[in-house]
Amino acid sequence: MSVLSPEQIAQYQQDGYTILRNALSAEEVSTLRSHIEGIASGDLPFPEANIEFDPNAPRQRHIDHLRKINGPSECDPFFRDHAMRESLLTAAADLLGPDLKLFGDQVFIKGPGGIEKTYHQDSAYFHIEPMDLATAWVALDDVTLENGCLWVVPGSHREGLVDHSEVWMVGERQDKKVPDAAIDHQREQPILLQAGDCSFHHSLLLHRSGSNQTTTRRRGMATHYMSARSRWTGRPEEKPEYPLLRGQEHAGCV
Repeated sequence: MSVLSPEQIAQYQQDGYTILRNALSAEEVSTLRSHIEGIASGDLPFPEANIEFDPNAPRQRHIDHLRKINGPSECDPFFRDHAMRESLLTAAADLLGPDLKLFGDQVFIKGPGGIEKTYHQDSAYFHIEPMDLATAWVALDDVTLENGCLWVVPGSHREGLVDHSEVWMVGERQDKKVPDAAIDHQREQPILLQAGDCSFHHSLLLHRSGSNQTTTRRRGMATHYMSARSRWTGRPEEKPEYPLLRGQEHAGCV
C-alpha cells in the first residue's frame, strides 16, 4: 500500500520534491531528539570523526555547537531503525520502486546563529548512477523562514547536474557550491515544515538552507534512499557496502 498520494508522486516527479505531513509522531520525534542530544553531549558513545562543529561555535560537545552528525547509521543501529520506519520506507518505494538500499544519512543541526548551506545538488557528492536518489528530510523542530528552512528550485532536477565550480569555505574546511549566477532565484521556493513532517527531495534538485536567525535550534534528520538497481561510479576499492532495506539485490548493482 502506498503512503504518498498520486498527487504527491506527481509533484515529486514534476518539481523534485514533495511533503509527507505527520510522518513521525510526537513521541517518535522526541525519541530522536533525545538520542541525538545524547550523542551531542557525549553521553552516548559515537566516533568524534563523524561529528562536525559549526564554525561559529566553540568546539564543545553541546547540541547547539554542532553542525552535522555524519553517517550515524554506520555507527549506531538506532539510525538504521529510523531508515526502516514504515512511513519513510514505503514513501521512498513509492518514488524509487520496491528494491531499496540505504545510501547514507546525516543529522543537520542549526543552533542559534547556525550558518547557511549554499546551493548544491546531492548527486554532486554521491558516486551513484543513475542520479536518482530520494532524501527523506524529517523535521525535528518546526522549520521556518527565520531558522534556516530549505529553499529549492522546483523542476531543477530535470535539468541535469550543474557545475559546482565555486569554492565555499565552512570554517577551515573547503566545500563547493553552484555559482550564484547559475541560480534562477525567481523560481526558488521555501519548504516550511512542522516537527514530524518529512520532505522528500530528488538528488538532482538544487537546494540550499538559510542561517538560523532565531534563539532556538533547527534540527533535521536526512536519510538518503536509492534503488537497489543503482551503480557505483567511484573507485572500485572505495565502494561501500550499502544495506538492503526492502526488496531484493540485483546482480552488477550496488
